[in-house]
Amino acid sequence: MCDDADLPEGFERLTFGNLSRSELGREVGAASLEAAGVEGGYFAYWKERRDSLEGDPAIEVVCQVVAFGDGGEASRFVAELPPDAAWLSVTVAGIALAEGTGLTELAAQGARAFRLDEPDGRVRYAVVAARDRFVLSVHLGGPAGEVSVVEAAAILEAMGR
Repeated sequence: MCDDADLPEGFERLTFGNLSRSELGREVGAASLEAAGVEGGYFAYWKERRDSLEGDPAIEVVCQVVAFGDGGEASRFVAELPPDAAWLSVTVAGIALAEGTGLTELAAQGARAFRLDEPDGRVRYAVVAARDRFVLSVHLGGPAGEVSVVEAAAILEAMGR
């Protein structure tokens, strides 16, 4: 799971917790996740500290780990993850992907990466990778131009050590 050392300076953890299969499967159904081998998960939500309440919204990070029965199930889940908002919601606890969000898959080494362009102008990058029997994911969101897939991938890499 990600901690202070995995993130750039200036972030504070606002919440964290365990996730059941039914909580992870709200959009796609717990039965689909059970068939995929999902056992449960854990998440942490971080938000950038800002000196002012005015200006651009703060950058947000959600790190999540989902446990599978074995490494084959975890790898298969990542390989077969559809570029679809409902399925990407499995990799990010509590972040609703807004209606009308544009979704583009990006090239990434050792992971699947997606850019989500939200209708309000915010951008979110989702990077997902299998490590042993776990699927690790990072969602990094903020104003366009302030976040990148490279930053999201760096957090994922740090958290996977």
